[in-house]
Amino acid sequence: MKLKPISQIKADLGINPGGRVQRFFTDTCRKHMDKYIPMDTGALADTWDMGADYITYEQPYAHYQYIGISKSGKPLNYSTEKHAYAGSYWDKRMVSAEMQDVVKEVQDEVRKHGNK
Repeated sequence: MKLKPISQIKADLGINPGGRVQRFFTDTCRKHMDKYIPMDTGALADTWDMGADYITYEQPYAHYQYIGISKSGKPLNYSTEKHAYAGSYWDKRMVSAEMQDVVKEVQDEVRKHGNK
């Protein structure tokens, strides 16, 4: 019996770099991060670019919101009225609180397509 190369098996499952599962993981992280992103009008959370392994928030002020310091160097005060979990370093906040959920969703996605 001739087996497929590992690279082909990974590609068939979508677990190759940049593959279907990587994109699913990145998009799942983006969705889970949403409630951790500071929100006033929603523009920051709504304007992003995503590749297979990155998410970039595109508002000019995104970097300052992310690090929690204004252009003038003063700490930002995040209102919890619209997003209770919002704050700086929202990716790290999400990972700390929800990565187990993200992993489960990705595992379910792999299983769903692996059983076909």
